[in-house]
Amino acid sequence: MFSVTDSAKEELKRIVESRSIEAGRCLRLAVQPTWPGPGDFGIVIDHEKAEDHAVALRGTKILLLQEQMLPQLDESILDYKDTPEGTRFTLDVY
Repeated sequence: MFSVTDSAKEELKRIVESRSIEAGRCLRLAVQPTWPGPGDFGIVIDHEKAEDHAVALRGTKILLLQEQMLPQLDESILDYKDTPEGTRFTLDVY
Protein backbone atom coordinates (compact mmCIF):
# COMPACT_ATOMS: atom_id res chain seq x y z
CA MET A 1 0.00 0.00 0.00
CA PHE A 2 1.28 3.48 -0.91
CA SER A 3 1.70 5.77 2.09
CA VAL A 4 2.83 9.30 2.85
CA THR A 5 4.70 10.07 6.08
CA ASP A 6 3.56 12.83 8.43
CA SER A 7 6.75 14.74 7.59
CA ALA A 8 5.96 14.62 3.86
CA LYS A 9 2.33 15.61 4.47
CA GLU A 10 3.39 18.63 6.53
CA GLU A 11 5.86 19.77 3.85
CA LEU A 12 3.31 19.29 1.05
CA LYS A 13 0.77 21.33 3.05
CA ARG A 14 3.38 24.05 3.60
CA ILE A 15 4.06 24.16 -0.15
CA VAL A 16 0.34 24.29 -0.99
CA GLU A 17 -0.25 27.11 1.50
CA SER A 18 2.78 29.11 0.33
CA ARG A 19 1.80 29.14 -3.35
CA SER A 20 -1.09 30.71 -5.21
CA ILE A 21 -2.47 27.53 -6.75
CA GLU A 22 -5.64 28.21 -8.72
CA ALA A 23 -8.87 26.36 -7.96
CA GLY A 24 -9.07 22.88 -9.46
CA ARG A 25 -5.28 22.41 -9.37
CA CYS A 26 -3.13 20.65 -6.82
CA LEU A 27 0.29 19.13 -6.32
CA ARG A 28 0.72 15.81 -8.13
CA LEU A 29 3.21 13.00 -7.70
CA ALA A 30 4.44 12.53 -11.26
CA VAL A 31 6.61 9.94 -12.98
CA GLN A 32 7.89 9.75 -16.55
CA PRO A 33 6.64 11.01 -19.00
CA THR A 34 4.65 13.58 -16.96
CA TRP A 35 7.80 14.27 -14.93
CA PRO A 36 10.49 15.43 -17.41
CA GLY A 37 13.06 16.31 -14.75
CA PRO A 38 15.89 14.40 -13.14
CA GLY A 39 15.23 11.36 -11.00
CA ASP A 40 12.41 8.85 -11.02
CA PHE A 41 9.65 11.18 -9.81
CA GLY A 42 8.75 14.78 -9.17
CA ILE A 43 5.99 16.91 -7.74
CA VAL A 44 4.19 19.17 -10.20
CA ILE A 45 1.12 21.43 -10.15
CA ASP A 46 -1.65 19.88 -12.24
CA HIS A 47 -5.41 19.86 -12.74
CA GLU A 48 -7.39 17.44 -10.63
CA LYS A 49 -9.00 14.64 -12.63
CA ALA A 50 -11.99 12.44 -11.77
CA GLU A 51 -9.83 9.30 -11.62
CA ASP A 52 -7.29 10.79 -9.18
CA HIS A 53 -6.51 9.48 -5.72
CA ALA A 54 -6.13 12.39 -3.27
CA VAL A 55 -4.02 12.60 -0.11
CA ALA A 56 -5.34 15.13 2.42
CA LEU A 57 -4.11 16.63 5.66
CA ARG A 58 -6.58 18.26 8.05
CA GLY A 59 -9.18 18.65 5.29
CA THR A 60 -6.83 20.11 2.65
CA LYS A 61 -5.95 18.13 -0.47
CA ILE A 62 -2.17 18.16 -0.59
CA LEU A 63 -1.28 15.57 -3.24
CA LEU A 64 -2.86 13.86 -6.23
CA LEU A 65 -1.90 10.55 -7.82
CA GLN A 66 -3.35 8.84 -10.84
CA GLU A 67 -5.39 5.91 -9.54
CA GLN A 68 -3.68 3.65 -12.10
CA MET A 69 -0.29 4.44 -10.50
CA LEU A 70 -1.26 2.96 -7.13
CA PRO A 71 -0.41 -0.67 -8.05
CA GLN A 72 3.05 0.50 -9.22
CA LEU A 73 3.55 2.30 -5.91
CA ASP A 74 2.42 -0.62 -3.76
CA GLU A 75 4.67 -0.86 -0.69
CA SER A 76 6.15 2.60 -1.40
CA ILE A 77 6.49 5.45 1.07
CA LEU A 78 6.72 9.12 0.13
CA ASP A 79 8.81 10.83 2.80
CA TYR A 80 10.43 14.22 3.39
CA LYS A 81 13.71 13.68 5.19
CA ASP A 82 17.39 14.49 5.51
CA THR A 83 19.53 12.78 2.87
CA PRO A 84 23.19 13.17 1.88
CA GLU A 85 21.92 15.62 -0.79
CA GLY A 86 19.97 17.68 1.77
CA THR A 87 16.39 17.65 3.03
CA ARG A 88 14.09 16.47 0.25
CA PHE A 89 11.26 14.21 -0.79
CA THR A 90 12.15 10.55 -1.22
CA LEU A 91 10.14 7.66 -2.61
CA ASP A 92 11.22 4.53 -0.76
CA VAL A 93 10.15 1.19 -2.22
CA TYR A 94 10.03 -1.89 0.03
